[in-house]
Amino acid sequence: MKTLLTALAVASSLALPAWADGYFKGKTMTYIIATNPGGNYDAYARLIGRHLETRLGLDKLVFKNLPGAGHIIGTNTLAAAEPDGLTIGTFNTGLIYAQILQRKNIKFDLRELSWVGKAAADPRVIILSTNSGISSFQELLDTPETVRFSASGIGSASFTETKMLIDGFDLKVDMIPGYNGNEGEMAMLRGEVVGQIGSHGSMKPFVDAGNGVVAVALGGDLQPQAIDFAQSDRAKSIVNLINAMSSLGRLTAAPAGVPEDVLEELRTAYIEVMNDPGFLAEAEKLGLPIEAARGDEVAELVRAALTQTPETVEIIATALEVEVPTNTTKTKIMSMGPKNKVVEFMDGDKTIKAKISGSRTKITLDGQAAEREALMAGMGCEIEYDPNHEEFEPSRMDCTK
Repeated sequence: MKTLLTALAVASSLALPAWADGYFKGKTMTYIIATNPGGNYDAYARLIGRHLETRLGLDKLVFKNLPGAGHIIGTNTLAAAEPDGLTIGTFNTGLIYAQILQRKNIKFDLRELSWVGKAAADPRVIILSTNSGISSFQELLDTPETVRFSASGIGSASFTETKMLIDGFDLKVDMIPGYNGNEGEMAMLRGEVVGQIGSHGSMKPFVDAGNGVVAVALGGDLQPQAIDFAQSDRAKSIVNLINAMSSLGRLTAAPAGVPEDVLEELRTAYIEVMNDPGFLAEAEKLGLPIEAARGDEVAELVRAALTQTPETVEIIATALEVEVPTNTTKTKIMSMGPKNKVVEFMDGDKTIKAKISGSRTKITLDGQAAEREALMAGMGCEIEYDPNHEEFEPSRMDCTK
């Protein structure tokens, strides 16, 4: 009998899930949702959170909705939390645009967050209300009268991408911001607006209920695609950028600085949830498509999305009527790299190594136009550069011998 009990105890211990003795067992976690209750961000977070709670062996998982400022309020709160792995959060990709343009009140760096994973790809769609009298993207392009679209808060992906598409396609659309969660859909039903731009996953139930039509898609396999309507280089650049952003959907991150072993346990649990048949069945029942990736892969995608050429940043900034952020410093060249393609200088107490573009960086030497080959260590320069670009590319270098 004693042998049998011992065998049963051993078998029972072997059957315990991986998290049984892990860091998270018995602890309380907070999941920040940077938007209002209702809508798909909330739905994804609550579904993922419930399964993470079980997978990690948590005592409790608390959901905390912190909407406002285009997801900035919730994300600022997340970034300021203790980096102990017990606070995670979800927010939309509009913050990538916001960081590129150095929006005011941002107190985080998306490059530095501890990325847990993503749950979906997020193809964008332009939805038109069935009561709008406009049933296709071509009709929207041709409409002689200005119509109204809803959008989420200023700085959100919805706001930013609506502004960019209005600019790129010269749409006769007035955008009305401030509709969060499913408020935009309700506004269409009430006739306050004729359409909106959002993720296909969020808008599909509205369309399936017969309340709206997909006029055009950006990313994914839906037809028609916006790129097929883009005539100008500007429109094509905007569509291609939004298409790239659509691969990043339903993000989850923790504050910067979470210990590697804790983050690894969290990432592993997250991706196990994403592959769990029970979770996938629930997601399908709720109409929440899953196309998951681990946090390390997401971190690379986010860094790539934040690294845009000055031309692309200019397109975003012009569409949003925001001045492109730059730093200007009067300094001396400390050193020049091979073929004068890299310049090293001080900006305050920071050492900057910037890559000089042969075509985009405008250089003068003693007031005359010059090439980068003419630059030398020791020259005094006024340098204007992009502090948000990974290579700190200068837009202007005015130097003296």
